Amino acid sequence: MTDRLKSLFGGLTPGLAALEKKAVAAQSLTEKVRVQLAEALRPHLVAATRRGDDLVVIMDSAAWTPRVRYGAQPLKVRLESGGEPPIGKVLVKVRGRG
Repeated sequence: MTDRLKSLFGGLTPGLAALEKKAVAAQSLTEKVRVQLAEALRPHLVAATRRGDDLVVIMDSAAWTPRVRYGAQPLKVRLESGGEPPIGKVLVKVRGRG
């Protein structure tokens, strides 16, 4: 019986490795963005991700989004000067912590 399961799950390893790599990259980007945000905004950052050339910043409340949008250009410049690939737009979204 274990041989059947082994063949069933054997093909998952490359997919899981790719998924893990994406998760690590997303966590790394989130931490880079957190460091560059104003101190008051840092605890409210849920995640940051790339969508094509755009940077998507997800905050835990709509109350913080105007401040992030206002500081989007300086944030973009600091991230790019820190080695991030060129960023098209900075999009700010809201999603509560789950």
